[in-house]
Amino acid sequence: MKYVSYLKNDAPAYGLIKEGGIINLSDKLPDAATLKDLIALNYAGVSQIADTAEPNVGLDEVVLLPPIPNAGAMWCAGINTHSHFAEAAERMGIKELPQYPMFFLRASNTLVGSGSPIEKPALEPKFDYEGEIAVIIGERCRNVSVEDAPQHIAGYSCFNDGSARQYQIRGFQVTTGKNAWHSAGFGPWLVTADEVSGEELVLQTRVNGEVRQNMSIDDLIFSFAHLISHISEVTWLEPGDVLVTGSAEGAGALRAPPTFLQDGDVVEVEVSGIGTLTNVVQEQQLAV
Repeated sequence: MKYVSYLKNDAPAYGLIKEGGIINLSDKLPDAATLKDLIALNYAGVSQIADTAEPNVGLDEVVLLPPIPNAGAMWCAGINTHSHFAEAAERMGIKELPQYPMFFLRASNTLVGSGSPIEKPALEPKFDYEGEIAVIIGERCRNVSVEDAPQHIAGYSCFNDGSARQYQIRGFQVTTGKNAWHSAGFGPWLVTADEVSGEELVLQTRVNGEVRQNMSIDDLIFSFAHLISHISEVTWLEPGDVLVTGSAEGAGALRAPPTFLQDGDVVEVEVSGIGTLTNVVQEQQLAV
């Protein structure tokens, strides 16, 4: 199934994609106000709704939100592909593959859905893209093994980890550069884990139609299951939490010469079996 969160007439809602339209679940499931709530309830009746109900909202009537607009935690894996490690190692003074996953956290107010603009901070000359696969947690877990971790995945989505590189490299941590307001795209929807194999996903990132990144799952240093297991060693993972799992080689900062995003650029992150996340870059307008 494909779950989508959206605004219609400025009112938030969520539903199922079917036959090019949306079955509004917000009206049908009063105990689940958001998609995150529905995931936590693990409501089995959605399959019957999907089989019997007809779409009652058009995709052209809505503004897409991030699939999980209110994620409790968003864990983002850094340097988690072999290709990105190879291109970045010398510049960053790293000599060996990481022995353990490295993470930073993103705030939910940094996210926009597919079709909405991502914002380039006005004083940031090095705004960048990173296409990634997002994993959404379905079942609460702590100290889960690598073998059991896939059972706790609700589904997958596309993610653009928009990065303000100048702010990122000025400090000793990446937090500021990874948390610019509305800098990241997430969507267009969540595809449930029973519909796609997480071991076969392929990602492509395009800027203005030009292919910048290609990634297959075997490029990951730490698998989805390893990432889940590692985080669960230190804290509970909750339904609706999001893991952003790593970007391949080809981000603008490490191209020769470096190529950064400008106002009006179109960034697409496509993941096989899921769909395409599309966002236009918009320069932040400073108040006069």
